[in-house]
Amino acid sequence: MSNDDHISDAARLPGGLGRVDPADLPDDVVSPEALPPTGAAVVKAAVQAIGGEPEVEGMVDAAGDTRVDVLTCRNSPAPGWTTWSTVTLHTQPNVLPMASGESLEIRAELMAVGVPGSEVMGKVVGSCAFAVLQDHWMMAPGIVFGDVVSLYDPETTTPHIMWAHPFTATDLGAVKVDQDLTVHWLVAMPITEAERQWLAGHDYEAFADLLDEHEVTYADLRRESVV
Repeated sequence: MSNDDHISDAARLPGGLGRVDPADLPDDVVSPEALPPTGAAVVKAAVQAIGGEPEVEGMVDAAGDTRVDVLTCRNSPAPGWTTWSTVTLHTQPNVLPMASGESLEIRAELMAVGVPGSEVMGKVVGSCAFAVLQDHWMMAPGIVFGDVVSLYDPETTTPHIMWAHPFTATDLGAVKVDQDLTVHWLVAMPITEAERQWLAGHDYEAFADLLDEHEVTYADLRRESVV
């Protein structure tokens, strides 16, 4: 799958995310205690790696048909900042095509970091999670979800999200949740349109090196393009 595969699908992302009113939900999803069997271990691993002030809440799409549970960690990775992480996406199949022609299933969670005073990246994570749940978008380093930042910030210079290894919480690279399940976190890296095009012609490692070379501030949604 190429990095362009999700670019034209952005209009299908659900809008109007809302917090869940427990009174509107079935009894089995009204509290974090009702997470899937592996949910508690995933939440624990995320809290330990991310830090801050954690809270697990449910989000639903505009139609109220799909729910995802999101861990919000206030004051992480620094005072005033916020980190968001899904904690139930790992229950969904995530099959990745390999260069050999074979496929590999890697269970994943998505996370993002937002600057003080902004909730944009929390909404982005929610919408991306719904795209995975409803349209089965693939999660892997170097994959781009097109125009998801601009859904919530029309003035951004970085309208797209590229998923990267979790450089903000490196312990979440691979977490063994139980004997048969390892969960890999991916962190959102907002990128420009020019960068998206450059990435499409190269590879993830080369692009990551390019961002490092330019010392990109990953949470700056108004930054200049490096290409």
